[in-house]
Amino acid sequence: MSRTVGPYKDVATARVEGAYELCEGADETGRPVQILTLGSASSKDPARRGLLSDTVAWAYATAGPDDAPILVADLEAEQPYVVVLRDPRMRGADRIMDRLLTLGPATGPLPVGPPSHSNRPQAPASPAAPAPSAPPMSPPVAIPPPKKRSQLKPILIGVASVLAMIALVVGGWIIWSTLAGGDSDSSAPAVESADEQSSAAAPEESSAGDAEAPPFPEWNPDTEGMSVAGSSFEEGDETTVVSMEGWPFAFLVPPDYECREVDRTADCTAPDGQSTVLVSWSACEAECDDDAREGLQEELPYQPLQVYENGDIGFSVREPPGEWKASLSVFVDTGDQVLHVTAVASMDADLAETDAQPILNDVLNQSKLLEDSEE
Repeated sequence: MSRTVGPYKDVATARVEGAYELCEGADETGRPVQILTLGSASSKDPARRGLLSDTVAWAYATAGPDDAPILVADLEAEQPYVVVLRDPRMRGADRIMDRLLTLGPATGPLPVGPPSHSNRPQAPASPAAPAPSAPPMSPPVAIPPPKKRSQLKPILIGVASVLAMIALVVGGWIIWSTLAGGDSDSSAPAVESADEQSSAAAPEESSAGDAEAPPFPEWNPDTEGMSVAGSSFEEGDETTVVSMEGWPFAFLVPPDYECREVDRTADCTAPDGQSTVLVSWSACEAECDDDAREGLQEELPYQPLQVYENGDIGFSVREPPGEWKASLSVFVDTGDQVLHVTAVASMDADLAETDAQPILNDVLNQSKLLEDSEE
């Protein structure tokens, strides 16, 4: 019989192994999930709770492309639980339960204390007859809804960021005025509105041999309109162009975002001080074959990535409560070399549609234009 448990609907027991119960249901967005929890009595056993915590840590550390992602894990709750996406093409929470059963008996006291993260036994010290399965637990699993994040910390971080930025700007201006004697410094990122850049007059043509590539790239309005999630920035939206010296492309962000570059990575932060989009690029070594590309994609978070365009584009998204996280991978063959462009978003859920998705889509389109221009 299905039931509602916390934020999860249509919850029904799928498997019981002594102290452990595995349920199936759906989250608030309708995605199918598996919920693995301890029984109400076993939840009071510190050794059993420690074993569950260690096993969940093992599941995080050993997750591969064939393992469904862990969406939520509250191991400090009165009745600890872990929620895993239910996908018939992937191994789900059953692998966590099977791991628990290899580390100790399903019922009764554990023979030893909770194993450490580095030296877990792979099987019981001596063979024993399997413990009988217990009937479905009663009362039903009690999973509290995810805790709402405090808004005080983001506010304080935002205030501190503004004060620090003011101090840096004033200090930098004083040093620049003193040492440079009024000369302009071209090493800083160039950030301007999209309207300013698109309406700027074209530079005069120089004689043959004198033309050089501009140190700062320009944002190209002739985009293909490709999208991996949501929509792109539209004409009339308030945006600024992020143009970094030596980069092969520029991209758009909302006007109140602050972007700074470190080692070919643009760290763009929203006004809340916590939501970020990291945009990076690098040149592939050697031939950048399929194995090399797969290895580069696997370095991104939120695995596995779904691939498109014959593997040139990879994308994944995770939506834990109150958040939106995504990884984008784009391979661009310019003719002279293959570039790997990435964007990783970790955003407040309220900013996903208005900010994060348009930024990722703009990075995708601007980088793909490099390939189109060489064809």
